[in-house]
Amino acid sequence: MLTNTARIFVSLLLILVAALAAFYGVYTIAAFAVLMVGLVILGYFREGTIILAAKQFKTQNYEAAKALLKSIKNPERLNKRRKPYYHLILGNIALQQLDYTTAEIHLGKAATLGLKANDLGSTLMHLANISLRNQQVSRGLYWVAEADKLPLSPKYKSILKNIEIELNKL
Repeated sequence: MLTNTARIFVSLLLILVAALAAFYGVYTIAAFAVLMVGLVILGYFREGTIILAAKQFKTQNYEAAKALLKSIKNPERLNKRRKPYYHLILGNIALQQLDYTTAEIHLGKAATLGLKANDLGSTLMHLANISLRNQQVSRGLYWVAEADKLPLSPKYKSILKNIEIELNKL
């Protein structure tokens, strides 16, 4: 849960500790500090700033959330549990900014990468709604059918039913 600047600061501090420990002959502490630097660097590649971005998104600070997500240089290297949420947050930010093309791309990736059931249900609902806006009946009905397979709340089921009715009218 560190920003990239904080990771650099912590890594430099740990390298300094390792150097001082090696200078004074306390090699176990030096080795431990080097191990911790490795874990901080691994966390940068595997975990990224997804949790911080999710917190910013939850407080409706969309620009900060987007900046945190854009600070991830290689989203392909993210942990398989984090990668769908990277795309989910970017897709929801695009929805808030009314950029439906980008939202559809990111939400589609999030839906196929393995979200939890509740998040997947809302993502499929958004995808069906975007398909309705773009008048893509077959794609919209596909997303509704996929969402019907999930254990959804009555509210989500009602919304999906309304989207399905509107898609069938087209």
